[in-house]
Amino acid sequence: MKKQDVIKFLEEHRDEYIQAATKIWGFAELAFQEKRSAACLMEILKKNGFQVKANVAGCETAFVAVWGQGDPVIGYMGEYDALPDLSQKADVTERIAREESTNGHGCGHHVLGTAAMAAAIANKQYLQTNGLPGTIKFYGCPAEEGGGGKVLMANAGLFDDCTAAISWHPTDDNGIWSINFFSIQTVDIEFFGKNDDGLAARQTGKSAGIGGNAREALEAFCFGLEFARKNLHPSVYFRSRITDTGDVDMIRIPRHTSMHLRVYGNTQAIMRDSMEKIYQAAHGAALMTGCSVRASYDTGYSEMLPNHTLEKIMHDQFELVGTVPMTEDDWAYAERMHQALPEENEKETFKLMRFLYEEQAEPIIEQVRGKPYNDVLYPFRKIHKHKPGGTDICDVSWITPTTQCVTACYLKDTPGHSWQEVSQGLGDICMKGMLVAAKVMALTGVELCVNPEARGAVRNEFKTARAGKAYEPLLAHVREDGVNT
Repeated sequence: MKKQDVIKFLEEHRDEYIQAATKIWGFAELAFQEKRSAACLMEILKKNGFQVKANVAGCETAFVAVWGQGDPVIGYMGEYDALPDLSQKADVTERIAREESTNGHGCGHHVLGTAAMAAAIANKQYLQTNGLPGTIKFYGCPAEEGGGGKVLMANAGLFDDCTAAISWHPTDDNGIWSINFFSIQTVDIEFFGKNDDGLAARQTGKSAGIGGNAREALEAFCFGLEFARKNLHPSVYFRSRITDTGDVDMIRIPRHTSMHLRVYGNTQAIMRDSMEKIYQAAHGAALMTGCSVRASYDTGYSEMLPNHTLEKIMHDQFELVGTVPMTEDDWAYAERMHQALPEENEKETFKLMRFLYEEQAEPIIEQVRGKPYNDVLYPFRKIHKHKPGGTDICDVSWITPTTQCVTACYLKDTPGHSWQEVSQGLGDICMKGMLVAAKVMALTGVELCVNPEARGAVRNEFKTARAGKAYEPLLAHVREDGVNT
């Protein structure tokens, strides 16, 4: 069996993979609730000879499927969680919700997990047919959207024996994500006042000096955040929303208020420092107002530890596979569906392209300007910039060399986490993009299996990049000072 036979194998089984992705799109299950989606993938893996261990890392919808034995150990990362409030009918240019679910696959995880699974099966088939040693692992990773499933799996040691981890993401372009991402963590800050709501004191005119006003604590915290911001690392920014003002009737002294913050920073170390300073601002606000405070942290994401050697290997396979083979019907579909996208989105596409690819961007832009679909494979480039957003695959990169490709499953200018992306999620272009990704990932794994020199170079770069750097996962926890409830 040769590399072209791997591509042929995936084409021969394309209907099965498309059917699986279609089912998962329909399930549209949220983080840590992906029971049917995980079961769908596990069933196919078992049928293909993988031994499956479910309920790993304390997550009911996390699993590991294993075939083979010995080195190298090639890991494929799969996701399958959807997003809330993105219910959308397929192949329409208007915002029309489905009746079956309020959720939608607005980040393409229905094809993400399926393609990674298909690649794992194809890699296994190559080793089995050629009688080669090696272990293929598929990681069923839940809750990428805010739950940090891979962080929990990394913390449980599930990636420790991997020679390398291979993944991808559906987007509106083609290339290798040789970029960095922000470290991200969210926190809910709550203030608790006294059990005495002050109503009697107000009615008798003796309200002066009453402490424990949770609204005042929240207001003081907002002021404190502005001053704390000046002492945070320049890369740090945050988004916030007040989730409880505590003063619905405007009569009683508010006893509970809360704010939700999502904080971004270049590194996990910067994130920990930022969270400490934010908490101290909250603690100070509580002290000033006679309240107490609780901070509830969600599992956070680290920054990426890029491995350019592995990324270049993956790009070489992408050049062999090529981008989605577009037909006249595909271009007609693209023209029709592109009408659902705002015209100014192309400007944003090019803005990001120039930010990441700099002097290489203009030739690419001229090839895709005005087109509804991007069929160009971007050149390989070591990008030392942080792309907006974050992902828990970054935590895997601290445990083992990790690479990701992207394929154009969606029309050019389609924003992520959008109803337009959900609408395109069952189209032929999306499914073809899924199969391109499966081929690129499978061939990357095959190359690592048959090329010990390449494996050694990948591992050497990882060891050098990892040397002297501590990895401490940003796990969920609660911190509080004297809460009165």
